[in-house]
Amino acid sequence: MPRVNAWLAESGGHWLLVDSGKPGTTAALFSGIASAGCRPRDISLLVISHAHYDHVGGAGRLKRESGVPIAIHRSEADLLRTGGFEISDGLNGLGRFRAFLGRHIAPRSMFAFEPAEPDVIIDDERRIDDFGFTATLIHSPGHSRGSVSLLTDDGCLFPGDLAITQPLPGVWSHMPIYGSSAQDIKRSWRALLDMGAKHVYPSHGRDFKAKELEDLLERYA
Repeated sequence: MPRVNAWLAESGGHWLLVDSGKPGTTAALFSGIASAGCRPRDISLLVISHAHYDHVGGAGRLKRESGVPIAIHRSEADLLRTGGFEISDGLNGLGRFRAFLGRHIAPRSMFAFEPAEPDVIIDDERRIDDFGFTATLIHSPGHSRGSVSLLTDDGCLFPGDLAITQPLPGVWSHMPIYGSSAQDIKRSWRALLDMGAKHVYPSHGRDFKAKELEDLLERYA
């Protein structure tokens, strides 16, 4: 399975974590947090971009051991609470094939994660200045029904799987192969660009300039 990025940011002594990796990689997550000079109890907020198993793997342990508050969109809060299983539909042939494997072939144990109770429920937008960050959590559907992006006031975008980097041609270089529709994803890209996104830190692959999304929208309108 591809690597999943969990992004740890610091601002004025406050720490924020975006996503928490796959089940079974929590030790590596805690090690990475420590190597940055942060303790789990120092994290002001854990933002879950969406409740797929590879993004919520460490959330339960972080909450249980450090009490870190967790933010998630309302439509996916119950998945986090219950350890629920959900795979988005495939958007191309590769995505449909992998979605079929995940739903019908892969063992359910592969997707199991420790549940956690969310603390911050997002509907449309939610400022997080009260957690020490000049940033906004934005409902940005397309990859999943409750996908959330974090956009800082200086243009750093953490979109989860809404925009990724992968070795595929054309629009698929940054568009996920799973989602509700390609048009939903493009609409969310457009909204985030219009809100001032400048640099993208995805959950899969390298970071990149937001202009790459602008260029794809122009080429694949």
